[in-house]
Amino acid sequence: MAGSCIRSNVWMIDMMQHYLTNDLQATSEEIDYLKHLCALKSKPRDASIKRPGPRTPSVIIDGFLYHGDLGHAQNMNLLNELGIQHIINVCDLPLDKDIVEHFNVLWINVNDELCVDICQYFEKTNSFLHTCKQKGEKVLVHCQMGISRSSTVVLAYLIR
Repeated sequence: MAGSCIRSNVWMIDMMQHYLTNDLQATSEEIDYLKHLCALKSKPRDASIKRPGPRTPSVIIDGFLYHGDLGHAQNMNLLNELGIQHIINVCDLPLDKDIVEHFNVLWINVNDELCVDICQYFEKTNSFLHTCKQKGEKVLVHCQMGISRSSTVVLAYLIR
């Protein structure tokens, strides 16, 4: 079933190729990338990975990148169960000593305010995430509520 979904999405892109190239000036690389994204979207995820629930962080990239809130970052059992090895703490509250002692924590001490220039931290957080990805190790990115600051860091990494 998933295979037919992938084929139909790619087929639809093939049918729209004239519009994409002529009207939108899409390059062949962009069209190939769009097909790749459709295939990823339709690809079944690893069933052994727990799906997000009220007390589990969101899985952004299977086996690597998790997104959550302060409660996730303070839950030693959850972190161990998920196999998290690194944490990016993007809030003005430090993590408990036992968490800092057991995990590699990058603390970006930033307030949740409109005037904060969070992009000044992107090079540091992207580098940290890139290193973890190369090692094949899991990272939780969180802020206090798991809404704006941590989402911004995750999106900056994904865009980069």
